[in-house]
Amino acid sequence: MDPLEPLRRVVGDVTDPQFVARGIETLIWLAIIALAAWAALRITHALLRHPSAWRAAEPSGRVTPILEGLLRYAIIFTALILMLDVVHVNVAPVLASATVLGLTLGFGAQYLIRDLLAGFFLITEGTIQTGDVVRVVGNIGTTDLGTVERVALRALRIRKVTGELLTVPHGSIMWIGNLSRDYARAIVQIPIRYGANVSAALDGLREAAQAWAAAHAGDAPAESKVDGIADLRDGVIVLQCSVLVAPGREHDAAADLRRNILEALARRGVIPALGPPSAPSA
Repeated sequence: MDPLEPLRRVVGDVTDPQFVARGIETLIWLAIIALAAWAALRITHALLRHPSAWRAAEPSGRVTPILEGLLRYAIIFTALILMLDVVHVNVAPVLASATVLGLTLGFGAQYLIRDLLAGFFLITEGTIQTGDVVRVVGNIGTTDLGTVERVALRALRIRKVTGELLTVPHGSIMWIGNLSRDYARAIVQIPIRYGANVSAALDGLREAAQAWAAAHAGDAPAESKVDGIADLRDGVIVLQCSVLVAPGREHDAAADLRRNILEALARRGVIPALGPPSAPSA
């Protein structure tokens, strides 16, 4: 047997016109798939990063990085499957393995998927933004108040007044109260004893609230409201008034309003109650 016979067969197969034609056809299809994938990536990138859509303050801008990443991985995965099929690799086991792996990861990371889905809708709807003061209630009944430092896809980071940085998974949030939208309300309650002149006290609250609103007329909104008698408890009458203020200024406004109320009540001879009345002496 000629020792060069296997080499001659290989050379003959390689130089066979049909083999060469099939190889050239395969290379052309691979090039077409790669070019189509490259074009799809460039087109989706251009569409998603269009100036009218790429605004971080709008839902379309916030969700753009998420959509861009999902589309990029989908295009690359589809191109790889098509290339394997062109070179006559059976893609059915690959797809089956990917499906089984996806189901396994889905069952093992169900909490992660829950957080990601909740974060996707939270970012899309624009419920909160970086810098907002929020109150977050978790599914175990905990309530946390702080400033939003980051809104990621999986978790929310909140800086509390004490400086503590909280990382709250989106899936564990029951509801969110945003204290930085539109307006806030500064509410002040003043207790007076039974038998005090309620009409004079209400006039004092009204005067103090109106004076505060007039002094802050340029800081919209600055609307005052006297709610009247808010409660009866512990032997005192609780009077209440409130003013609308810009978000984040309710505490300063309440402090100013209390001072105005105390001065207005003093002018009318009404003394606020410092506690429940003492028991009458025998």
